[in-house]
Amino acid sequence: MPEVITAGEILVEIMATETDQTFEKPGTLMGPYPSGAPAIFLDQAARMGAETGMIAAVGDDEFGEMTKRRLAEDGADVSQVATKDDFTTGTAFVTYFSDGSRRFIYHFTHAAAGQLSPEDVDPEYVKSADFLHVMGCSLSGSESLKEAILKAIEAADQSGVKISFDPNLRIELLELERFRDLSQRVLQKADIVLSGREELDELTEGNAAEGARNLIAEGAETVILKAGEKKTEVFHGDEHWWAEPFPAEEVDPTGAGDCFDGAFIAALSRGHGAEKAVQYGMAAGALSVQARGPMEGAAFKSELDQLLK
Repeated sequence: MPEVITAGEILVEIMATETDQTFEKPGTLMGPYPSGAPAIFLDQAARMGAETGMIAAVGDDEFGEMTKRRLAEDGADVSQVATKDDFTTGTAFVTYFSDGSRRFIYHFTHAAAGQLSPEDVDPEYVKSADFLHVMGCSLSGSESLKEAILKAIEAADQSGVKISFDPNLRIELLELERFRDLSQRVLQKADIVLSGREELDELTEGNAAEGARNLIAEGAETVILKAGEKKTEVFHGDEHWWAEPFPAEEVDPTGAGDCFDGAFIAALSRGHGAEKAVQYGMAAGALSVQARGPMEGAAFKSELDQLLK
């Protein structure tokens, strides 16, 4: 059975080809690319050598087949990916701007991804794992998807499976106040929090570092504040340190944080300590941004080991 599992959305991504290209007029797009934050996380963990599995839903179409095939080819168990015959596989359209920002248009609330239901979640499958990873964007996707993930969290919490949480805030999916309330339910149970610094600022309505220390005091084992090309701040029990980023020429930043998460959790599942796991996460994030396509930069362990040298 898988050591590392996740529950959430599988999508395909369609990307604008030009910087500052808007969706308000016709333009050239490319894709489809396998995507969905939990799926990117899982693919990276699988490429690290962890035994992985995904709880999700796709449509009975080529997009669904492509994403499932990609995960399976990299070693992930897709036996818990349901096919929703009356819905198409979810999509995300993304465009990039000169200031570094991105704009997403999602279709997964009313697509197959959003139809994952509590009935699709096998508690015994969750209980067999060592880690359950949850993304905030997944909780925001639809009421049904949220309830399915909360069922998985409850099963993990009852059986001692470690819960990792990346808030991965997407204001396109859910307004901030509702997201804060929902995230608190998960943060209370999370053993590991892998957040962008700005996201934890938003969730705690204050200082991210102070919020991280409060989470540790309340029972979290590890809180990591990711900051892209800047130093990453790590709180692990009584320890606190900063991790230097690896140099990288950015081509496409989408998925970098998910790859950090996947490499970090996979490293823990393989028996590495927190410091080494952070190094793997930083290396995975650096390699991820150098490939176009949200999942295309997921690196194999041999590539990460080479960078760490």
